[in-house]
Amino acid sequence: MDYVYNVTVVGMDLKQDSDIYNMKVELVLKEGTDVDVEGKVRPFLARPSCREHLGLVKGKSYLIMGRSVDLPELGGSLQYVFGEHTWVEYWPTREESQTPQHRERYIGITDLQNSLLNFGCLT
Repeated sequence: MDYVYNVTVVGMDLKQDSDIYNMKVELVLKEGTDVDVEGKVRPFLARPSCREHLGLVKGKSYLIMGRSVDLPELGGSLQYVFGEHTWVEYWPTREESQTPQHRERYIGITDLQNSLLNFGCLT
């Protein structure tokens, strides 16, 4: 994976021909080609046919891992696209980690976060 982020959905523009999810990058676990992205909002594009499968909810946080092949440059800025090389997973809150439904996922994502921040490369 070229980039790994913890993002929060701050807005959604869902249309018949394309979906745009505005995501605030809360934490950069691996930077990739888009530099100085932490704390900034980036649009992520998806096909409407993926809407239900993605299941993204405004105000919720997600682990997003992707490859630079899904980051075309248009008009001088990178365009994030949910493609076949993109991994999206709900990032439970600390409170949710206490429930059986989210405990294993929270532990797994936290382990990944610690590994990348402590032993991984930021770029």
